[in-house]
Amino acid sequence: MSLFVLLVGIGIVGLGAYSYTMESASLDDRVAVTAEIIGTSVQEVPGSRGRQKYIPRPTYQYDFRGTTYTSDSIFPGEQQRYDDSATAAARLSAYTVGESVTAYVDPDAPGEAFLEDARSGQSTGAFVVGLLLSLIGGVGLYQARVEARAREQAS
Repeated sequence: MSLFVLLVGIGIVGLGAYSYTMESASLDDRVAVTAEIIGTSVQEVPGSRGRQKYIPRPTYQYDFRGTTYTSDSIFPGEQQRYDDSATAAARLSAYTVGESVTAYVDPDAPGEAFLEDARSGQSTGAFVVGLLLSLIGGVGLYQARVEARAREQAS
């Protein structure tokens, strides 16, 4: 069991590190543009254990290098998911239809703009949770090895 926990922890650490790297790349190369909010909605998506999660989606339009794009991301990379629709809707209260806002565009992916010049925090959270699981699994493996040696010496 400890080996399984260790492997899951290592996998989550890898996922968190990958997500953090992708967010960093988007934040490093970003270009600020003016965008207009054209709509807001809350997207319902499947979560873990059969529960639903909710993603706030402020839809906005912007021009970048002569082309008009539409996006609906608040953060770069994976969007933050909320446990209830009211919390996701409250997150949208900062964005009013018709309002001009600053959006950030990665020149390598101009169709994937985002509104918050910051990380969502999910990648850091995944990394920390994965690290804790890896530590728990590692300690469990160590304890199992110590007990096995003690049994061998007692025999």
